[in-house]
Amino acid sequence: MDCIKLLPDNIANQIAAGEVVQRPASVVKELLENSLDAGATDIKLIVREGGTVLIQVIDNGAGMSVTDARMCWERHATSKISIADDLFKLRSFGFRGEALASIAAIAHVEMKTRRASDDVGTLIRIEGSKVIEQTPVATNPGTQFSVKNLFYNVPARRNFLKSIPVELRHIIDEFTRVAMPHHQVGFSMYHNDKEVFDLKPGSLSKRIAELIGKKNDMDFLPVNESHDLVNVSGFVGKPEIARKTRGEQFIFANNRFIRDAYLNHAIMNAYDQLIARDQFPLYVLFLQIEPNRIDVNIHPTKTEIKFDDERAIYTLVKSAVKKALGQYSSMPELEFADPNVFNPVGFINPEPRFTSVPEKKADKGYNPFQEQRQWKSVQNAQWHKLFENEYIDRNTPEEPFPIQQKQIHIDHAENETVEAFSLPGGYIAASRKNQLLIIDQRAAHERILFEKYCQNIIYRSSSIQQLLFPRTIELSKQDYAIAHDILDDIKDLGFDIADFGTNCLIINGVPAETIKGTEKELLEGLLEHYKHNAHNFAGDKRKALAGALAQNEAIFRTKTLEPAEMEELVRQLFKCESPSVRPNGKPVYIEFSTQKLTDLFR
Repeated sequence: MDCIKLLPDNIANQIAAGEVVQRPASVVKELLENSLDAGATDIKLIVREGGTVLIQVIDNGAGMSVTDARMCWERHATSKISIADDLFKLRSFGFRGEALASIAAIAHVEMKTRRASDDVGTLIRIEGSKVIEQTPVATNPGTQFSVKNLFYNVPARRNFLKSIPVELRHIIDEFTRVAMPHHQVGFSMYHNDKEVFDLKPGSLSKRIAELIGKKNDMDFLPVNESHDLVNVSGFVGKPEIARKTRGEQFIFANNRFIRDAYLNHAIMNAYDQLIARDQFPLYVLFLQIEPNRIDVNIHPTKTEIKFDDERAIYTLVKSAVKKALGQYSSMPELEFADPNVFNPVGFINPEPRFTSVPEKKADKGYNPFQEQRQWKSVQNAQWHKLFENEYIDRNTPEEPFPIQQKQIHIDHAENETVEAFSLPGGYIAASRKNQLLIIDQRAAHERILFEKYCQNIIYRSSSIQQLLFPRTIELSKQDYAIAHDILDDIKDLGFDIADFGTNCLIINGVPAETIKGTEKELLEGLLEHYKHNAHNFAGDKRKALAGALAQNEAIFRTKTLEPAEMEELVRQLFKCESPSVRPNGKPVYIEFSTQKLTDLFR
């Protein structure tokens, strides 16, 4: 009996939907890009409850005929390509013909469309890949998509959706990535009937400033570098506006948002020694390259692309950013007209300040040809004493690195003595119970702080340091959505913080134990670590916040600990409930038993 058979279209579409539609933001991305491919100049996005109830996109694009309105819902039905070679000449966003079929398989969809030359439009309703209704309708030129009850027939996928603020943040991310390069197109967005964006057609710099919340154009440095291989343009932020969060970083290839760790590394290298290691610069870069030099057919989301010469692109992007940063000088300008300015090379010829000619003095006893020179002015200077403390005995062997040794008495389950040594690179070597431990000092401090912050949250025992003058912090719309969702939990950590209007928070106090940076840097660092590590805590927001604050406040590996500090760190570590692992599950220290050491030497 034959076993292999074709899957029904509705099942095949649901399988494809698992790759194309991962969350409501995926639907937003596909519909917005379709509107741009249709030539729309005005696009409106309406969402309810983070896109789980309704996603509606209304545009004034080309519209579709009756036949096209029906065909667009079939799998691999597209107007973008017709032969295989077209894949290497792509200038449109869509080309697979999978998006609409995938959306229709897992939602209730309604579409109204009309071409400008037609008298009436077409209405189509689809539920779970089944066409429920197709009738003529009176509608404006363009297309209107309404996607309701997303994942209604895939409950497992619906259960994996996050909270409404988190899903809204992802939608805002996708909206930003589509709207940013198309500054000549008007975009608007509404959530639960509240306006989020109203972007009018304008300049690129104005569009970028509206989307990322920067009001000062002077914070942007223009990038413009042309080459036969690629043209690099856009803006990079000045080093002093670098933030603790990496959200304001965008790379576009032919106006398509891409994720490329290789190019991000090139840009970070251009900022080398200009910003701190834990800071991230702002950049919005546009790469214009011939379509036959890139391959976008890598993943259904089309955010990963391959360049035919990655090394050359890397070098060009790095040099373009470096050139923009090099043209910006943060050094104070000297007023060369002022004769009092330090003039080491004599370029300034100030007016003489004395009416009389200064007297010339010379040492007549100086003879450069005598064997024993007696230059009075040099003898009196006794210059050789300046180097008395600089003498180094080259025969004395130099230690490869300093080692601090300390015997530590720890009151844990039982009295025990730990002998510890500090090692370069932020590590501590310790012997305990006939075992050698290599401790990561940053990981150890993070573990200690995590358990402390968890206790503070449970018992609400955090000490608050009130600010003399409250600080108002303006966040990006994405970070504001996150902060608004976890505002009450942030307060339990010891922050005295409140909502202060659109994208703004007011900070009246911070946890007394925090020491790193300003209030703004503290909050930005907390949000950054929370965004990237919340998945490690299985949805427990409070533990995720405690872990984020601990990660933000932990000492760096570059810090050299004094013996007393090292003693207290090791003492506190072994008083923790789980001293061997960090909050994200990675090890704090590595153990080497006597047997393991013996085996290593065999």
